Amino acid sequence: MTEVRHATIEEVPALSALLADAFVDDAIMIWTTPGEQRFERIRSFFAEFDTRTAASGWLWTVEGGAGVALWVPPGTEAEFEELTFSVEDAGPEYESFWAWAESARPAEPHWYLDHLAVDAGARGSGLGVALIEHGLAFARADRAPAFLCTSRPDNVGFYERRGFVVEREGDAPGGGPHVWFMRSDPEGRDTGGR
Repeated sequence: MTEVRHATIEEVPALSALLADAFVDDAIMIWTTPGEQRFERIRSFFAEFDTRTAASGWLWTVEGGAGVALWVPPGTEAEFEELTFSVEDAGPEYESFWAWAESARPAEPHWYLDHLAVDAGARGSGLGVALIEHGLAFARADRAPAFLCTSRPDNVGFYERRGFVVEREGDAPGGGPHVWFMRSDPEGRDTGGR
């Protein structure tokens, strides 16, 4: 069984390189991080952002850093928003995209999967599933939904197999990427026919 544990601040530099590798060709990151040296700028973004999220206890890892996930707990929306909009080197596309995406989050308390990545050599080994199930266990314990957004069409089916459903989809304003907003409700909760 895969052990999922809190990531330490000392692990963030290696995890940020893993995230940059996974997200360098992601439509959201291409849109919000335009220009030269995208890989290095994305790595720097995750290093800054996840140093703060690791300090908050929201960053999780597996197998010696071969996978990472940021699960934001309910009741921390203001703190998360402050982190999201305090990142340096964020252009107008970043701010407009995340303001739009944040408006799609559920109004009720929920667990939010902000990002997830697994090392290319370890994909298909169950590490990503373990990181997802870890957060979903928190959501079930709280009887709260889990929520995420993705711009990768292949991810939609992956998350659907883990109990998420597409709640909404659309193109980000100003010519931004197409995004799927997905939700997973705890067992035994009325999902309104979704």
